[in-house]
Amino acid sequence: MRMNRRTITITCMFLTLAILWAVPASAARTLKYGHNTKENQPTGKAALLFADLVQKKTNGEIVVQVFPNNQLGNNKQMADNLRMGALDLSTMGLAALAYLNDAYMMMQVPYVFRSQEHIHKVVNGEIGQQLKADFAQKNGIVLLAQDWDRMPRHIAGRKPIRTLEDFKGYKVRAGVLPPIVGFKAIGASPVDIPLNEMYLALQQGVVDGAELPTDYIYEYSIFEVSKYFNKTSHTFGTQFLGINKRVWDSLKPEHQRAIQEAADEAGRFNNKLDAELQDDYIEKLRKGGMEFVDTDVEAFRKATFEKINEISKNWEGGAKLFERIQATE
Repeated sequence: MRMNRRTITITCMFLTLAILWAVPASAARTLKYGHNTKENQPTGKAALLFADLVQKKTNGEIVVQVFPNNQLGNNKQMADNLRMGALDLSTMGLAALAYLNDAYMMMQVPYVFRSQEHIHKVVNGEIGQQLKADFAQKNGIVLLAQDWDRMPRHIAGRKPIRTLEDFKGYKVRAGVLPPIVGFKAIGASPVDIPLNEMYLALQQGVVDGAELPTDYIYEYSIFEVSKYFNKTSHTFGTQFLGINKRVWDSLKPEHQRAIQEAADEAGRFNNKLDAELQDDYIEKLRKGGMEFVDTDVEAFRKATFEKINEISKNWEGGAKLFERIQATE
């Protein structure tokens, strides 16, 4: 049976409509989000909340796929991939930004910050805003946040550290350059050892101790090979949440607003959880057999500040940035 032209036209029209109804008007866009934390830690949980909030706030038009625990590479690899666009989003400590901008090196030197409140004032104030603008322009990364908290860093060790004299020649593991430079300046013997090799290094006596946030001392079982929890409080740190600038610029304004709102909400959740769990981790470490040692923090801070010119010469503008940080109230 032949079909006339009118029948063919109507048939084609219905077929076209059927195809349009079958395919969503706007397919979801997937963004890859890598970080270096386990899923059961505060930042791991906050990352999952961020992904959920983005999907809800964009009505499913943006989907964030989360890869925790260094699945997409180590910190340097993720920082490089974020800059190049091989990775869309990432959360890591501010020290990871130091691979791309020396200013963040100086901000990770021990005792630069007085408290968690102090570092928040710096990263959310004039200094942080200038660094954010500079980073987007020069490094192609938009910093959605710089204030996702990390627990303060201390030194878990085979030997106690009560005085500055106890620290002379102390072989301390540090994973990034700023504490290595800072600790060396006040007499220690810092060693760069990867996170996944710390347990064995302590067990075999390759190092005397390791500088880590409280939760890492527990989650990586460092307390099993370190009798002493030396309360050095040498780093009050935060993490960033960054997005590749080309990806950011390609998003609709309403999607940018949604992602920024999600970053802010997830950051508040992370910080609340981080603060609540600090005491829980300390109690777990006590039960695990660690002895808590009161370190003479003020003596360590004074010794570091006396060496600040020697330390800061490693990074252009370091001394001036140090002065501005200290002047932030």
